[in-house]
Amino acid sequence: MLIRTATETDVPAITAIYNQAVTDTTASFDLVPKTAEERMAWFADHGPRHPVLVAEVEGVIAGWASLSPYSERPAYDDTAEISIYIDSAWHRRGIGAALGMDLLARARAAGLHCIIARICTENEASLNLTRNLGFADAGTLHQVGFKFGRWLDVAQLELVL
Repeated sequence: MLIRTATETDVPAITAIYNQAVTDTTASFDLVPKTAEERMAWFADHGPRHPVLVAEVEGVIAGWASLSPYSERPAYDDTAEISIYIDSAWHRRGIGAALGMDLLARARAAGLHCIIARICTENEASLNLTRNLGFADAGTLHQVGFKFGRWLDVAQLELVL
């Protein structure tokens, strides 16, 4: 497996993986799949301090991870939100953990101070992954999302670097 910084040519694969989560799971609270153009604009908003990484396995993009600004307010400049998405064909092979460890090393090198994760409470695999990366529970927001005909809770986790 190769973990590397994503390029524009990876955006179609990133989009396809993300859209799996949108249409099939509560891993994303988006309700409509993203277009390639929307994801290209999202990608353009990232850079060295908020990277997008991909995991390449056997020449295929099997997953991706990113850090995004937590808020536009300047007091939050050293806080970022982590996202990790794995193609459903590649689940449970350690790809998420590898992406997460690499991304956190880059966060430390970039001088970030705190990383936040927001995860639907029914997403046990992501909760376990995030906790295994060293994140601590920071509370639950109850019934803040509505998807697939039901209200969903969101766990908030934090890691001070």
